[in-house]
Amino acid sequence: MKANFTKLFVLALVVAGFSHQAAAQAVKFGKVSEDELRMSVYDKDTSAAAVILSDYGFTRIEYIGELKVVFERQMRIKIFKKSGYDWADVVVPYFQQGQAKERVGSIKGFTYNLENGKVTKDKLESKSIFDEQATEYRHTKKFTMPNVKEGSVIDISYTITSDSEFIYTLRDWEFQHSIPVAWSEYRARIPGYFDYKFLMQGYHSLYKNERLKEAATGSAKASPDMIDNAYVWIMKDVPALKEEKYITTIRDYQSKIEFELQRVHFPGEASRTMTGDWQKVTSDLLMADKFGVQLNRSGFFKNELAAIQGKYKSQPEQLAAIFDLVKNRMKWNGNYGVYASTTIRKAWDERTGSAADINLLLTSMLLEAGFDASPVLVSTRNHGRINTAMSPMVSKFNYVISQVKAGDKEYLLDATDPLVTVGVLPARCLNGEGRLIKKGAGHWVSLTPGASHTRLISANLTMNGQGEIVGTGRESAGGYGAISLRRTILEEGESKYIERLAKEVGDFKLLTPEIKNLNDLQSTLDITYSISVNGSGRSNDIIYLNPMLGRGEKENPFKLQERLYPVDFGTPIDETYICNFTIPEGYEVEEAPQSIALTLPEKGGRFMYMVQQQGNTLQVMSRLNINKPVFYAEEYAMLKELYNRIIAKHAEQIVLKKIAAN
Repeated sequence: MKANFTKLFVLALVVAGFSHQAAAQAVKFGKVSEDELRMSVYDKDTSAAAVILSDYGFTRIEYIGELKVVFERQMRIKIFKKSGYDWADVVVPYFQQGQAKERVGSIKGFTYNLENGKVTKDKLESKSIFDEQATEYRHTKKFTMPNVKEGSVIDISYTITSDSEFIYTLRDWEFQHSIPVAWSEYRARIPGYFDYKFLMQGYHSLYKNERLKEAATGSAKASPDMIDNAYVWIMKDVPALKEEKYITTIRDYQSKIEFELQRVHFPGEASRTMTGDWQKVTSDLLMADKFGVQLNRSGFFKNELAAIQGKYKSQPEQLAAIFDLVKNRMKWNGNYGVYASTTIRKAWDERTGSAADINLLLTSMLLEAGFDASPVLVSTRNHGRINTAMSPMVSKFNYVISQVKAGDKEYLLDATDPLVTVGVLPARCLNGEGRLIKKGAGHWVSLTPGASHTRLISANLTMNGQGEIVGTGRESAGGYGAISLRRTILEEGESKYIERLAKEVGDFKLLTPEIKNLNDLQSTLDITYSISVNGSGRSNDIIYLNPMLGRGEKENPFKLQERLYPVDFGTPIDETYICNFTIPEGYEVEEAPQSIALTLPEKGGRFMYMVQQQGNTLQVMSRLNINKPVFYAEEYAMLKELYNRIIAKHAEQIVLKKIAAN
């Protein structure tokens, strides 16, 4: 591909090099002002530990003996606090895969400080720059800027030169980071022969977005009227990208621009489409030794498969048995990836492997058993959501699961997690859509949760006039709630978990706790215990009671006044609390929380809180249902207010008053 592309380019144009000059920059690299050094806070975000004062990027496509993509970057950062020192640790990623290589060069760095009224300048030494291989193809240049203090300003610049293979997807440009950015500017100069698709992401608007046509420069041109396309994108005053609860990855909401080569138009030739299609990608994957070829290697597990088919006759039973066999035999080594890291036979023999090893093995076994099964490419929640509008790129995915048909139902399977059941994916996989890889029938598959996150807490308690409480309690977790709780208990150990649970309930003592169904994945996970609270030792005229037994919501998970990106719970939620209190003889309810029912629009969620009295029994019921996993920015205020109301209601007390004697 490289030789072919370079040949085409030479026929069209022999260029000595495009102008390296970007537009005049407000910040001059290597010179810092006293105002920048004296700056003690960033006025648009006074809490910031550091701020990117300027970030300039410039990409050009040129021919220097062969086609190259050259990317230049200059960045200036102001450090305010020690917590911002991480920004002095610089990592520059680059890639090398076969003959396709990237090279990082021209690394320069300076640290400026104001000492005794004078500006000092410390230079980054070449001996402080280290090269590391992070993965098979990903490498990094790493260095730490010298003499960084609170108040320092640092300048960093480098160049990445990429071979022609990298022309298909130019380097992304990120306008937004975890600290605020005062000015971010990206320029690209691209020969008119190349037609790129630009994809903007994020919630911050561009300050400038221009496309200019400029005459090409160079020692020779294919035609006197050859034109380059010059682009400039600028954002200013970009706020810090802050982590919030209930998101996939913060990178899904980062303001950035991506590039994809759509077509080339060489003189005298027909326009050529450069983007692939899923039919070709699917064909390549199914022929790949570390993907599709593995699906046909099945002889080594025939005995185990024969035993299952001899014991179970129905498809659902066989499916469950095959899934449990792979899930319980294989231990996931924690590695992700689309391609197998070894043969599935070797993974089987060693009883361990990557996600691709294990789930390609599972798919192979299902196919051998006669099921209609196919691998599915996935991008996990921490890797980022797939944009299905973009052209197919296997590199956008980082994981493989399996889809299988049994009867009239389709199931998504992942055998890397010993705690999931058929049709229930690990939470890390619940991320938009995956791509089913099947000859002639590939399509997008919705990665929906196969269960809800459920929890039920119930208790029956009796009080006396001295405030002493005794009774029993039970907690039941199902669906993703059970998966999460089982994992916690297995990792911490039963005794440590019970110890932590006892701290959560405060003054309430948990006696004779028992965990049930820990290893029975088909049943709810139950915890039973006796409850005891010491009284005052004397009769009380007034008794105050927290009816939530310390298990209520105490803190709103949504902190931002305004949230631009969605809230993604991953799964529906169903949390129920029911407690029956037998109040002591001679007492009456003086004060109790009012019953309420709150509903989110379009049945997105519901919160009910009820207090009912029948004779000397008082029942308190709280139930929260979140019916849809994702809430968008316009729904955020209502969702946040719902949690505010829940917290307020869970904090209310019941007041019992001694009935005066006649």
